[in-house]
Amino acid sequence: MRVLCDRDDILQAIRLAQNAITSTTLPVLSHILLLAEKDRVNVTATNLETTICSSFEAKIEEEGSICLPGAKLYSILRELPPGQVFIETQDSKGIIKMHQIFFSLLGFAGEEFPQVPPPIETVISVPQLTLQEAIEKTIWAAGQDEVRQNLNCVLFEGVLEGEEGKESPFLRAVATDGRRLSLLLIPDFPVSSPFKVLVPLRSVRQLAKILEKEGDVKIGIEENRVLFQTTKFSFFSQLIDAKFPDYQGVIPKECELSFVVNRENLMAAIRRVSLLSEEQTRLVKFNLKEGVLNINTTSARMGSASERLSVSRIEGRREEIEIGFNAVFLMEALRVIQEEAVQVDLIDHESPCVLYPEGSKNYIYVLMPVKLREET
Repeated sequence: MRVLCDRDDILQAIRLAQNAITSTTLPVLSHILLLAEKDRVNVTATNLETTICSSFEAKIEEEGSICLPGAKLYSILRELPPGQVFIETQDSKGIIKMHQIFFSLLGFAGEEFPQVPPPIETVISVPQLTLQEAIEKTIWAAGQDEVRQNLNCVLFEGVLEGEEGKESPFLRAVATDGRRLSLLLIPDFPVSSPFKVLVPLRSVRQLAKILEKEGDVKIGIEENRVLFQTTKFSFFSQLIDAKFPDYQGVIPKECELSFVVNRENLMAAIRRVSLLSEEQTRLVKFNLKEGVLNINTTSARMGSASERLSVSRIEGRREEIEIGFNAVFLMEALRVIQEEAVQVDLIDHESPCVLYPEGSKNYIYVLMPVKLREET
C-alpha cells in the first residue's frame, strides 16, 4: 500500500473510527484497518459488538491494507503539522512520512482484521441532532450491570400513526436501571413500519460521541443489528436479544399531589442541601406543606441542612406529603430538561414520582423514592 493524503482528512477518519476501540485480550481489536482502493482509503475499527467505518480521499499509488494500533496512530497524526502525509506498508509495518518526520509503526496484515459487516439498507432519515437529543436525555438512566442485559441498553421504539392515539408516527427512546426511568417521545418521526430494538449501552455511548449538530443520519435495522449512517461514517451495532421491562406498567397514570417549581431553583437547592447527605444513600427529603417545598437532609456524622422553595400550581387530593429521593438521581434528570419550570407528580412516600417539563409529557422521568426510616 502506498498512499498520499491530506493530514486533516485522515485524522478526521481515524478520530471517528477509533471510538469503537475498547480494551480487549485480542490485540487486533485495538488496531484500525486501513484499506486503500481506487481513490479512497477505508478506515474500520471494531470491538465485535460495535463497528465504525469511515473513509477519506487519497492519491493511491498502490492498493493494499494494513492494521495499525488505533490509539498510537491517532496520537501520531494529531501531532503532525497540516499538509500532505505519505503512508506505505512494508510487510506488517506502516511507514508514515511528512517533510523531515518519519514513523515506523508495527501492526498486523490487513487479512487478520475481523470481517467488515455487510451493508444494511437504510429506511429512515432523521436529523443527527434529534437522535443525539434522544440519547442524551435517556442514556444516563440505563443499567450498568453487564449481567442484566435487558437493562444495559437503550430501547428505541418506532410507533406508527394512529397507534396509542397519536396523530403522527413517533420515536420513543427509553432507558431504565430498575430504580429510575427516562423516556423521550419524538413526534413526527418518519416511521414506515413499527420497530423495537435494544441497542447496547456501550454502543449508544460511542454513537453519541460522533454524532454532529448538523446533517441527517440514516437508520437501517436487521434482525440482530442496526446501522446509523451519515456522510462521514457508518456505525454498526449488534442488538440485544432480550425482553425490555414493561416500562408502561411502572409509569403512574394518576397522582395524588402535583406541583410546579422553577428548575434552576430546584437544582440549586438540591445541590446545596445534598452537601450534608449521607454518601451511601444521598438522601434528601421533600416536605410539601401549605404551598412551600422544604428540602432537607440529616446526617448522624455531619449535621443537617434545609432550604425552602415556593411552588405553584399545587393540585390533587392530598394537601401535604413527605418523601425521600436520591439527590444524584434527581439532579441527573433536571440537568437534561431545558424548560424553565418542571412539574412533579406524587402519589405517596412509597410510589414512583413522575417529573417532566411543565406543559409537556414528551419527556418524563420516573424515580422510585428512598424509604424513610422512622425516627424516635
